[in-house]
Amino acid sequence: MVPTRRLASAAIALAATALLQAGAAGPARADEAAPTTGFGRPGPVRNRVNLRAGAASTDTVGRPTLCVEVTVVAALGVETCGTGAGLLHHEDGQEMAHFRAHWTALARALPSGELRLRGGLGFAELQLGDDQPGFQFGGPGGDRLSVAGPEASLSAQWLVPAWRDLDVLANLTAGAAHFSGAAELVAPQRKTQAFVSFELGVGW
Repeated sequence: MVPTRRLASAAIALAATALLQAGAAGPARADEAAPTTGFGRPGPVRNRVNLRAGAASTDTVGRPTLCVEVTVVAALGVETCGTGAGLLHHEDGQEMAHFRAHWTALARALPSGELRLRGGLGFAELQLGDDQPGFQFGGPGGDRLSVAGPEASLSAQWLVPAWRDLDVLANLTAGAAHFSGAAELVAPQRKTQAFVSFELGVGW
């Protein structure tokens, strides 16, 4: 666990430093057209893939929240976030994994970067132990350790050009998920659960 935490902490610190330095220096790619003038519909895709690490209010496993985001078209993207339970670790504790599509409703180009406001819809999985394959919608599975349900979210993302096609970014997400079978878990939970997460990362 310690090496993973140190690696995640180092990545977050590096991204934060680059974000501040790039923001102070202004855009590094003069050939890029601004996506909008003021708030409006986003223009050409600049950042197609990004990787982020941070923390979420719903996780108690002691692992960083990891996110992978892929832009499909200029305004539409998909992302998944979680601690990697069942894949990167097998530790007990509560976590919420997210699988969502998001739409960039508003975007604004500023001298030091770009601000995006987005709405997301998808589903979340609430896990109280080691993750098992598949998703249990409605009610939990036989082990009563996980349940899945719909979620909605709003997020703000700040992107700063850093070097060539590389961006550094910060992302803040808030939302809620509903699990109709949450009360049937081995440790009963609320059916509707709010969540907040913050990550720093890089994209290209």
